[in-house]
Amino acid sequence: MSKWNTAEKEPFMPVKEQRELAKVGMVASMGTLLVTGFMGRKASRLHIGAGLAMIGFSYWHYRLYQPKTPLK
Repeated sequence: MSKWNTAEKEPFMPVKEQRELAKVGMVASMGTLLVTGFMGRKASRLHIGAGLAMIGFSYWHYRLYQPKTPLK
C-alpha cells in the first residue's frame, strides 16, 4: 500500500469532475447573490444562503488544487 494519497482513494468522482462541479457551484451561487442583492428585504434569507454556499464552494475549489499529502 502506498503512503501517498492516490487517485484510487478518491471519494466519489475524479478530481477533474469535482473541480468542474465546484466551479459550476461558485458561478450559480454568485449569480444568485447578484439577483438577490437587488431584491431587497424579501430575498435576504436566500441572499445569505447563497453567500454561505459561495463560501463552501470556494473552499471546496481551493482544497481541490492543493498538492497531495502523505497519509499518516
